[in-house]
Amino acid sequence: MQRVVGLLALALVLFWIIDSPQSAAATVSSILAILASFAASLVTFVTALF
Repeated sequence: MQRVVGLLALALVLFWIIDSPQSAAATVSSILAILASFAASLVTFVTALF
């Protein structure tokens, strides 16, 4: 069951990328920017501890 759900999610993501690549790219860029900001904040926090 879990494998079927994973394959279905993968199929939906692929369909989304093929159907509207600009929207998918913008969303991925936003997610990566959020993760980069989180990582920078984490590094700042750890640096401040020492």
